[in-house]
Amino acid sequence: MSNDLRAKLYEVYEAFREGRIDSALKRFDDKAVFTSYAPVDIFPHLGRQVGKPAIAAMMANMHAEFEHLAYNPIFIVAERDAAAAIIMVRLRQRSTSRVIHLFSAHFVQFRDGIITEIREFMDSFDAVQQVLGRELDLSKQ
Repeated sequence: MSNDLRAKLYEVYEAFREGRIDSALKRFDDKAVFTSYAPVDIFPHLGRQVGKPAIAAMMANMHAEFEHLAYNPIFIVAERDAAAAIIMVRLRQRSTSRVIHLFSAHFVQFRDGIITEIREFMDSFDAVQQVLGRELDLSKQ
């Protein structure tokens, strides 16, 4: 079963990277939840998305804002109905041509081989600096 879950995640990540949102969504439950713990004031398309339509809109918005140069799982572990993945992400921000490089961790729940929940974590401080194109000065408090 764990190899099957790993294969399904590889398919989802490849489809998402290529912008084949409908193909990626085939592996999601209709009521799936995607939660990204990224700052929504910088990444308004992320946050908590509930249901396939909301997840589809989030994916479409990501592709509208960023060209996905790489979205490669470098590590996936799966057991029973859960999986964890580390994704190497390289994006080109369409509005600035700035290239953003980050790692994202996904914790995925499945039911009957279908994704019911993804929780995403990333180094959002570094991602924000890359998207803004400048270092954040935290000394001004």
